[in-house]
Amino acid sequence: MSDYIVAVDAGNGFTNAVRAKSRGYDSIGFPSVRASVTGDSLGLGDEFEMNIDYVQWGNFRYVVGDDVFKSRRAIERHQGAFRYGDEFWLFLVSVALGKLLPKKGGSVDLTVFAPPAMFFDAKTGITTRMKQINNRIAVQFKDDKKPRVFKLDKVTIHPEGLGAVGAFALDDDGNPVDSDVLDGQTVVLDAGMYTLDALAMQDGQFNPESLQSATWEGQGIKAHILDNVLRVVKKNGDDFSLLSTDDVDQAMRKGLETGDYTLTSGASAVDIEPAVQKFSERYADWISNNIVDGVFNGLRGIKSLIVVGGGATLTSPYLKRYYTDKLLDASEHKHVKSVLPTELNAVGGIRLALARQTT
Repeated sequence: MSDYIVAVDAGNGFTNAVRAKSRGYDSIGFPSVRASVTGDSLGLGDEFEMNIDYVQWGNFRYVVGDDVFKSRRAIERHQGAFRYGDEFWLFLVSVALGKLLPKKGGSVDLTVFAPPAMFFDAKTGITTRMKQINNRIAVQFKDDKKPRVFKLDKVTIHPEGLGAVGAFALDDDGNPVDSDVLDGQTVVLDAGMYTLDALAMQDGQFNPESLQSATWEGQGIKAHILDNVLRVVKKNGDDFSLLSTDDVDQAMRKGLETGDYTLTSGASAVDIEPAVQKFSERYADWISNNIVDGVFNGLRGIKSLIVVGGGATLTSPYLKRYYTDKLLDASEHKHVKSVLPTELNAVGGIRLALARQTT
């Protein structure tokens, strides 16, 4: 048996990872971006010098996640149709393992995910990459004296959305939940940074034949919310003219966590909450009109709708108005009430892995 059971959902906007524990799980998350740095210091100390942690990856050093926006270096993003299994994808998975697991390393039962429409190509790419590295990952952080080495005993690849179903179907130990919550037809919507996935399932099982038409590229949070909020923000003066959607995303994530949606630039500040709410409602309307009504016939004959991903928190309040009791509310189910919508895929991933070990 592996030392650790981990699931990493390395999306094109955000990377979420969870690790199974004897009770519950640990989790981390960071934007799926990086920037190359030297890591050199002027020797002035923390009082006068910005301290940025970096990752030693091969012959290069990178900052990752929110530290990228502090460095203001050229940003690399996890995007493109063949991104799953590429070098950057492996980097994100490695950083997630390094941040989540002990320095001593060890063996890992790893679950990863890919958008449904890209699933078959992604599975081939990930499998090929794992063979190239002999299922061994090494990652080193700024304060490490040597790399953290992880042996991947098993790598399981799931379509995004399947993990969320696993989270609802299983408890923290991977045991089936005594519930009919997934009986009948279920639709899972996964709203990410750049893509929107929609997965139809019957009694908790998906149809492989439907995967190719289950992803809408360019219809994620960025196009429908962040781009529009940025346009509004830039109307507030020259101090905001050089901002990007990365700045809006940071402020929005801070607002969702703390309730403070203030975006500051230079000597100016603006509250972006009204704009975030406005375009979240518009995005929910788009999803309703084009996906739920246009593809799934307004959920007629469908028992339930599960919404996950970064867009879930933003759109669910509005989708709830339209689809009332058909929208599954995690807070109403004990075994998922504490799971964040952004972590449902990954949490389901470790629960599915635990279930596999008990059979």
